[in-house]
Amino acid sequence: MPEKSDQNSQHIPLRTDPASGQFIVADILPPRSTDIYTVASRSGSPKKQKSAHEIPIRTLSKKNPLKEPGNTHAVDAWFRKESVLRDNRSIPGSFSAGIPGSFRKKRTFLIWFALVLVLAAGGYSVSYAMSRLEITITMKTQSHDVDQKISIAVKPTHADALAGERVEVSDSASATFQATGTADVNSKAKGTLSVYNAFNTSPQLLIANTRFETPDGKIYRTKEAITIPPAVLEHGVLSPRSIDIVVYADASGPAYNHDLTDFTIPGFKGSPRYTGFYARSKTPIEGGYVGVATVVTEKDLDKARESLESEARSRVIDALKKSIPEGFVLLDDAIEITTDKRKFSHAADEVANEFSATMTLRARALVFRKNDLAQFFTKEASLDPSLVSLPRIDEITLAVERRNVETGTLLLHAKGTAFFVWNLDTNKLIAELAQSKNPDMFPSIFQQYPAIERAEPRFIPSWIRAIPHDPADIQIVTNI
Repeated sequence: MPEKSDQNSQHIPLRTDPASGQFIVADILPPRSTDIYTVASRSGSPKKQKSAHEIPIRTLSKKNPLKEPGNTHAVDAWFRKESVLRDNRSIPGSFSAGIPGSFRKKRTFLIWFALVLVLAAGGYSVSYAMSRLEITITMKTQSHDVDQKISIAVKPTHADALAGERVEVSDSASATFQATGTADVNSKAKGTLSVYNAFNTSPQLLIANTRFETPDGKIYRTKEAITIPPAVLEHGVLSPRSIDIVVYADASGPAYNHDLTDFTIPGFKGSPRYTGFYARSKTPIEGGYVGVATVVTEKDLDKARESLESEARSRVIDALKKSIPEGFVLLDDAIEITTDKRKFSHAADEVANEFSATMTLRARALVFRKNDLAQFFTKEASLDPSLVSLPRIDEITLAVERRNVETGTLLLHAKGTAFFVWNLDTNKLIAELAQSKNPDMFPSIFQQYPAIERAEPRFIPSWIRAIPHDPADIQIVTNI
């Protein structure tokens, strides 16, 4: 049965496309696409049964303000409003449901703006906490030519002389060398003994050629008179004392070569001293030979002497340099070296395959304080020693013209250029900079220091022009 039309309503007139004659219908699109139209066919598709979910095209009643035919702009506005409401309703539980898009855009902008402000503030805070100040200072300097004599003495006798000190050390070198000579020899064996006094607390004199006898009856003699030291009484017990001597075999030949053994003194036989005085080998007794044998030559001794002297000299100079107090100057030409002791186990022409030697050297020198030398140059340049220093004092040549270590005098010739630098109390400067409140105060602070020729402050990072309160964050770099 055909449906009755509503007499009080009017159908909305639809626009047609002039070119094709087809209807133009506004699609239900998202808010940003409401101006897009679709073309509907006039004769169209077959009729469909209306479903319960299908939304019919509304008609305008007399009360509807959109009642006039052809009011397409009002229709478009209505469709846009319906599309926005439908989109908001399509997200159940959404926080933004029902919130206009313009408000959401504004809220997003505010969130991002606040985030940028927080990050910027945090970055600035970190930069401020890590900021530091670096001051590059060019120091005030002055040069002065030097060409003069300087007197140094252990006991200065005039005002221009510098005070010196005498230092002295000794050191030894020992080695074993091969004998290279051969000769037809008839030599006696010899060796070193330790002679003991276990008899009394009085010294005992032994004359030259005193005999010493081994258990197998071999006799050896000392060529010089000796005195055996007295024994020592300790807690009621007699403690022996000894002396080392060299003895020679009573006859030539290898029969008197002997290993380590004990000795008695035949001259004391029949008295208590015979058991109270005795000797023991300190070295084997050797060198007894008859025939062609290897002997020590003068050339062997000279080579040993040169070798030991070179080694001992190097060692004693090193020992001398290590003994110099800090702040003192030691010149190589101010060192005096003498031979203190030279000892060879064998003399020339003695039978031996090898021999040992020991050399002891003594080194002495006069030294002086480097600070005294710097003050001497400063006064010669008419400067105040309390205001300047000489960082390159070692560039001035000091030649020794005369020395006498025994009397304690030294004469030097100084030549070169003395380079003076004004002293700067960097700790005091840093403290003043840390207490200042404005970088504009820096020039007035720098002017208070005569040592500053030019100062260039640099803030790190450059956009933080704040003075660190911690002095550790202020660094002074000096250029000469």
